[in-house]
Amino acid sequence: MKKRKNQPKSKIKSPKLSARQKYWLSSLLFLIVGAILLTWFLEYRYFINDFGSTWDFIFKNAAPFFFNALLLFFIVAILWGITGRPGVAVGSSWILIVIITYIHINKYRSRGFPLLPEDFQLASEAATLTKFVDVWSIVRMVVACVMIAALTILFEKFLARKMRLHYETPSPSWSKRNMLGTRVMIVAIAALSFFFSTDFVRHNDGSRYEDTFLGTHFTAWNQNRNYNDNGFVLGFLYNLQKLRIAEPDKYSESKIAELKAEYVDIAETENAKRKDPAEENVSVVIILNESFYDPNVSFQGVNFRDFYKYSGDVTPNLHRIMQKYPSGYMYSLDYGGGTANIEFEAFTSMTNYWIDSVPYTALLPKTGEIPSLIQELKARNYATTAIHPFNGGMYKRNIALKNEGFDTFITELEMDYTEHDGKSDYINDRSAYQQTLKVLQESDDNQVVGLITMQNHTPYWGDIYEKNEFEVEFEPTIDRESRAWEIPSYFQMLHSSDEYLGEFIDGLDQLDKKVVVLWFGDHSAGLFDLLNDSPVKEERDLARVTPYFVYANYDANFTTKKLPTTTPNCMANTMQNILNWQKSSLYYLVDEVCAAEPILTKNYLQDRELKNSELMHDYELLTYDILSGKQYWMK
Repeated sequence: MKKRKNQPKSKIKSPKLSARQKYWLSSLLFLIVGAILLTWFLEYRYFINDFGSTWDFIFKNAAPFFFNALLLFFIVAILWGITGRPGVAVGSSWILIVIITYIHINKYRSRGFPLLPEDFQLASEAATLTKFVDVWSIVRMVVACVMIAALTILFEKFLARKMRLHYETPSPSWSKRNMLGTRVMIVAIAALSFFFSTDFVRHNDGSRYEDTFLGTHFTAWNQNRNYNDNGFVLGFLYNLQKLRIAEPDKYSESKIAELKAEYVDIAETENAKRKDPAEENVSVVIILNESFYDPNVSFQGVNFRDFYKYSGDVTPNLHRIMQKYPSGYMYSLDYGGGTANIEFEAFTSMTNYWIDSVPYTALLPKTGEIPSLIQELKARNYATTAIHPFNGGMYKRNIALKNEGFDTFITELEMDYTEHDGKSDYINDRSAYQQTLKVLQESDDNQVVGLITMQNHTPYWGDIYEKNEFEVEFEPTIDRESRAWEIPSYFQMLHSSDEYLGEFIDGLDQLDKKVVVLWFGDHSAGLFDLLNDSPVKEERDLARVTPYFVYANYDANFTTKKLPTTTPNCMANTMQNILNWQKSSLYYLVDEVCAAEPILTKNYLQDRELKNSELMHDYELLTYDILSGKQYWMK
């Protein structure tokens, strides 16, 4: 019997991938890996180039990290569909992230808060905003973008084809050769996927805490925590909701009419017991002093000097004035910035609590005239003038101030006094006060003047003044060496500003005209990391309280010297009360609001429910009606 020869085993052939299939597989893998790396880079830049914080976020919040990566994948896929080149899509995304995070880092260093959607409403003022940052950092950012663009070009030329990231069909038709129909489909699928997968965050209900399926939650009052816990992309998307005001429950014409009638009756009764400021011939000056802080402050048992030790008195004139006239501390809405929101509340006595955006840029350009203390005094034949020694278009003040009732707006271009301190880029407070005195002296009529100063604005370069008089001792835990020269420079700036304040009050004392001044610092400089980054709420609060006082150059019969700690929405009302002035119906509603919640801001209240919810809902209805509703209150 013949032996059979061993038969060769048949080989199972794997299907060979076509060039088109290799392109799709290679492109998808490239985009997935690219999206993950870009997400890591985005978070690294969000944490201001801190590797430790970046890795902590990835390993402690893996689900949010990969969900952010998924969203970034959809964005890169959209660019892939538009360009037809995966390498170009990733390179373009990289450049976009460099630019966005550059803006974020500069904002965070000056204010301690991440980049928010409303910040892009200032895009028209980009040239002005560059004055606030180091020009060489802009150069470095531009160079980085150019280098990424060059790397993308080199990648496309030498590596993309080898990695199967190029593919064209052998068709004479340009659209078919470049797969135009397929690319349109990619854009549509990626855009819809992004849209539906982010619906839960874009349409949040505005509650203080909102749990997510990722095992984290959004915190309405703390955007640093939102970004830290949920990642940059989700944190940014969460805040898109704040670009519009949601209509409150029970909003209607009849409800607003009922509310107005109630407080008109109160005003008629109470005003019979009060004085008319016009009949007393008293002019009013409201001064927002940019970044003015009192380094000698104590609040809730916490002392500033326990954290930053220094000798001497930085603001002696302020302390002299506060001892003589009614004074207190304002709890600022923000830290290191947010001037326009504070200004809005001080002039209108409405609140940003429910808006949580920038009314000057998002709402006031569309409202037309709105109620304010300026409008109220204007109705009593007061002349109205706003002064701001800077660009009048910043925060769209040229529109917002007019709608608040100011007929004249004097900017840096129209000022008669333009003195600068040392190497500062800004017109100093002495010139701002001199301009205010000039306006008051030019007419015998009653006047209301709103002054928004600029001297103490960031940056705080160490060489602005030839000599810094105040040496500051820093705790070993301070996290940035630059603070060692920024804070002494800021203190010297405050000392100079305080000197000019003393000169201004002395000038008013000599003025042959009755004048009342409501003066306040809008926020501290964003330099006090030990306070702002503290896990202890009372220490964070200390970074947010600034001085305010009410001064009169005549015997105003002040019955109190100690004013309540409050947010800006209550200050004009407080001034009118201690002067026993007649007020409009709106301010009698504000009376009750400020009695219930004198500090109305989420940074302070955090997750606490508001007191007297029915009254506060009325206040919310009023705010919505005037700023975004049908303005029934004004009819």
